[in-house]
Amino acid sequence: MSTLTATKPAQPAPTPPAPQQKSEPPLWARYIGAMLYFMGAALIAGGVVHYPIDPPQYTVITIIGALVFALGTVFNEFVLAPERPTLRRAVWAVTISLFLSFGVGLTGGGIQHFDQFPERCAIMTPIGLAMSYVAFVLKDKEGSWRNLVGLFAAGVAAFTIAVWLGMSALAANIEPASHDHGSTPDTPSSPSEPNDHDNHEQAPAPADQQPADDGHTGHSH
Repeated sequence: MSTLTATKPAQPAPTPPAPQQKSEPPLWARYIGAMLYFMGAALIAGGVVHYPIDPPQYTVITIIGALVFALGTVFNEFVLAPERPTLRRAVWAVTISLFLSFGVGLTGGGIQHFDQFPERCAIMTPIGLAMSYVAFVLKDKEGSWRNLVGLFAAGVAAFTIAVWLGMSALAANIEPASHDHGSTPDTPSSPSEPNDHDNHEQAPAPADQQPADDGHTGHSH
């Protein structure tokens, strides 16, 4: 007599817990990250454009702008990022971000101050465009060197050349406008300086009085 053995149904394998994703950073954190980026680029733009006016001062401003932009990169890419990058990736991100910041600064400063420094800005702006595109491609996670030789890269190169030719032609036909931040407004002439109207003093009117009679007139001794 054979006995039948009941087989237990196969138990499903336990599913591993889903990895916990880092929540989106709060609004204040995203604001700080954006401000560090924008302030760094703005300081670099002002420092590079105004360098001929006061080289020591604007060199310091440019360095401060680069440090602020680098701090923004660390804050956005490491502190707010859902995953911490490796040390090699971190160093690469900071280096490329500095390159990107100078590209953005050259482009923005060249456009903003073209009427004050036409020849200088005609060179700065296209260089900044090329620098910013190359740096952004290398900084992006999905970017690679192949993106620098594609169809869009050719369009960026053509646009950059057109900007250079156009701004150079305009720079050759305009006079630089005054742009001296250290100048003081014209002061009026001091009160001590003589006025033309004061030099013409009116002559005193002749006196109409007759000589006073001393009692001896017409009296002969």
